[in-house]
Amino acid sequence: MSAPSLEFRDATVGYGSRTVVRAVDLEVRSGEFVGLVGPNGAGKSTLLRAVTGGADVLGGDIVCGSSVLRLPERERAQLIGVVPQSQPSVFAFTARAFVEMGRHPHLGRLASLGPDDHAVVDEVMERTDTARLAAERIDELSGGDLQRLTLAQALAQQPRVLLLDEPTSHLDLNHALQVLDLVRSLADAGMAVLGVFHDLGIAARYADRVSIVADGRLTPSAPPAEALTSRVISDVFGVRAVVRTDPVTGSVAVTPVLRGDDLASAGSRGTVGLVCGSGTGIALMRVLMRAGYDVAAGALNRGDVDQAVAEALGARHVALPPFGEIDVEAEEAVRRAYADARCVVVCPTPFGRSNLPNLRAAIGSGRPLVLVGDMTAERDFSGGEATRLWDEAFALGATHVLSESDVPATVVAYDGEEA
Repeated sequence: MSAPSLEFRDATVGYGSRTVVRAVDLEVRSGEFVGLVGPNGAGKSTLLRAVTGGADVLGGDIVCGSSVLRLPERERAQLIGVVPQSQPSVFAFTARAFVEMGRHPHLGRLASLGPDDHAVVDEVMERTDTARLAAERIDELSGGDLQRLTLAQALAQQPRVLLLDEPTSHLDLNHALQVLDLVRSLADAGMAVLGVFHDLGIAARYADRVSIVADGRLTPSAPPAEALTSRVISDVFGVRAVVRTDPVTGSVAVTPVLRGDDLASAGSRGTVGLVCGSGTGIALMRVLMRAGYDVAAGALNRGDVDQAVAEALGARHVALPPFGEIDVEAEEAVRRAYADARCVVVCPTPFGRSNLPNLRAAIGSGRPLVLVGDMTAERDFSGGEATRLWDEAFALGATHVLSESDVPATVVAYDGEEA
């Protein structure tokens, strides 16, 4: 394995006497793209600034070939390119002249650009889709154009290490993907890339490894699927989220469900049972738990989106294997959970033989039932058994509502009843 191109060795960084992140150990090797994520103000940008001298190294060391603390500014600029978070101060330079400034670390004092320098500038402007802007004044360009020119300027330095601080913050979707695809290709070609991101999904899609900056520390870097779990996102960002594999890109996808603060009172108003599945319970889980109810969501298969949301929110449920059926033991566990509820809401869920026991457990729980919508042929794939149970629920006095929006007010009516 090659030696690290950039290495933090027990580095403590900050400003003056103020420590921001302490005892950082991190290696970024040639050919790697490492992402830094974390809450606002945690110190992600400070770690990048410490590499270039914009923040102080208060202990330990940062090494890029040799200690960056001892590298002359000119030599450091030959090794390390930076795309900062904030837009650079702009003057009436042309876009090409702005990119050409990236060649200065390679020129002698008062030297002019030669043919090789111009060739480098031509190449990086073409790769960043900024060649068409060459004659434009940068003080008249959009923030997105200027962001891509800043990347072009950094690449004109021909660095061994590239530092990115929210590199797509000013870019539209098309140009954001263009820039990140380019940076990914640079890493694949041997460059070491360390990037700061707020978008966890983007970090997971492009980075080989991810580290989290929080509470003055940096976690050990790990592949995105290991670094970005539901528990980590809840602990670090205070957000309950579903973390799944994106079926299109194959990368980790993070979908926020609720802020942790929204769940502060969950359970204080008792439990509501849900018979759900195939995404029919997502909205009600969020609404009910935000309103202070706990939720018992029945038996759900792993891979079902309702199961993923129930797990993220901490809703009670029996997790079944993918495509698994509800056996007698699981059905009894669901019935007992529903029996503790104020009422049980039957969402507009399609019913087949595999999930019919949830409906049977709801009826057998003895609790008030709320039936959403109508049981139609499009919902009953059980050979008529679901329709028979639906009619039985009506015979037992179930409340019928037309849509999910009617459920919260109906549930409130059961608040005073003993479970």
